[in-house]
Amino acid sequence: MEPLGDDELLYIFNKIPCYDWEDKRSFAQVSKRFMKVAYFGKHRLHSCFPDLLFDILPSSPNVRKFHCNKPLSNNHLKLLAQSCPNLKLLDLRPAQDLDPPEPGEFEFDFDDDGLCAVANACNRLCEVHLNRRLHVGDAGIVSLATSCKNLTFLNLKGCIRVTDDSLKAIGESDILNLNLEGCYLITDLGLEYLATGDLKNSLQHLVLTECDRISDHGVIHLNQIVGLTDLNLSKCGVHVTDTGIVALLSQLPNIEILDLSWLINVNDISLLAIGSKCLKLKEIYLSGCEAITTQGLRAFTGHEALKRLVLFSCYNFSWEDVELFALSCIRLEYLGLMKRIKTTMPETNIVYLRTGDDCCGIDWDEDSRTIFW
Repeated sequence: MEPLGDDELLYIFNKIPCYDWEDKRSFAQVSKRFMKVAYFGKHRLHSCFPDLLFDILPSSPNVRKFHCNKPLSNNHLKLLAQSCPNLKLLDLRPAQDLDPPEPGEFEFDFDDDGLCAVANACNRLCEVHLNRRLHVGDAGIVSLATSCKNLTFLNLKGCIRVTDDSLKAIGESDILNLNLEGCYLITDLGLEYLATGDLKNSLQHLVLTECDRISDHGVIHLNQIVGLTDLNLSKCGVHVTDTGIVALLSQLPNIEILDLSWLINVNDISLLAIGSKCLKLKEIYLSGCEAITTQGLRAFTGHEALKRLVLFSCYNFSWEDVELFALSCIRLEYLGLMKRIKTTMPETNIVYLRTGDDCCGIDWDEDSRTIFW
């Protein structure tokens, strides 16, 4: 009896009901030939075993979404580029993204050579996640930004080799969502590149957490990105102050989510400007901004859009101030507070305030370091 051909194996595989994943997995485990056939029609490939990719990828021309949370070599990425030209989503975030990688885990990971191969061959990419791929630098990011004209989501969290040169290329793209958390080589010049190119007409979500080489001078440039709705400047260091925040937010009427956590030189002056200018603001995070007082809190009195306010590690106001403010905000749903404010709450077990027909939940924290550090 002659062995079954690939067409016959594919016919058998397609007879397995689409919802019966256990049988499909069993089919793929019979042999490498069976595995290749099983992956031929897949649009999404999630691999935790990079060594198997050399067998799987050549038989996966229809893959649109590729996920892998393990170290990959340049050869892996070059094979991906060759095998999956219609790729739209590339998700290479390592497992357990909140934890640092194990020592040496990504020592032999891919670099710009592999990423450039993917960018040049897979120019339909729309969404790319490269969290903590430590060998990726400007050459690979520039290639992505210039070759992939449909790119709308770029996540570079923890890509420590990325510099202002990458931001110059990104600034000429139409990306909607950009995450630069932990890209600590970025400076004010990079922010200027973002704000003066085509990106200023498209960008809606920007994360700059831990980019502590930027200052008010760079932050002010961002006020040209008028469509920005979500901005994260948390832990950006001592050189971001009220001067930059006030100048920035006076020109961003569409901002809905704002994170200024741990900017120790931001105080009531910023909050007065935010409360009066940012009328669409729904969420604001101010943990660690210890200079905020009653005056700053009152800046949001009567705000018609605010739903979430977080003030962990802020102590310079009383429970009466909180209650007065909260009862005036008809949409408020959540408050994050410290128990060590000036005047403690009247009931130690209070977990919500009733605001009209709705309730505002309260999260009390003894020590914010348990959450943020």
